Amino acid sequence: MLRKTLNASRLQEEVHRRIHKLQEVVEDGVKIGVPRPQLQEPDRSGCNWTMQHFHNAAGFEASVARVLEQVRAEYNLAQTKDEDVDDDAGQAADAHDPFGGAKRAAVQNPFGGSKPTRAANPFGEAGPSGKQDPFGDTTPASEEAPPAKGKRPANPFGD
Repeated sequence: MLRKTLNASRLQEEVHRRIHKLQEVVEDGVKIGVPRPQLQEPDRSGCNWTMQHFHNAAGFEASVARVLEQVRAEYNLAQTKDEDVDDDAGQAADAHDPFGGAKRAAVQNPFGGSKPTRAANPFGEAGPSGKQDPFGDTTPASEEAPPAKGKRPANPFGD
C-alpha cells in the first residue's frame, strides 16, 4: 500500500482528531495528549515514524493503539529540510536566529518615494505662554493676586 506523506504537525493533528472522535473517548469527555511523531528507520511495513507517551490515556490504551496502527498504515512522516532543522524539543537548531535566517524586507513607502515630513503644528510656531490663560483670556479669573510660591492658598471654607 502506498502511504501518504505528512509533516510532523499534520500527523500529530490527524492522530489527535481520530482519537478524540472515538465513541468511548467522547462519552467520557477525556482529553488525551498526543505527542509529536518521532522519525525512525522504516520498519517491516515501511512506516518511518512512531509515537510514544500519550498523556491522560489510562484506560484507553487499546483504543489509542488501534488508532495509531491505522494511521501508521496510511501515512509516513515527511523528511523535509525544515524538519531536519528542528531538534528533539522542537526548537530551531540556531538559538541566535529564531527566524531561521529570514531577513525583514526593506521598508518602502507605499505612496511613492518621498520622505515622510514632520507633523505640522496646527497652531503655527506659537507655543503656550505661561502668562496667558490657555483659552485666550488675558485677565486672571479672580481680581486677587495669586498666592506667593511656597504659600498655601487661603482656606475657601473660612475655617
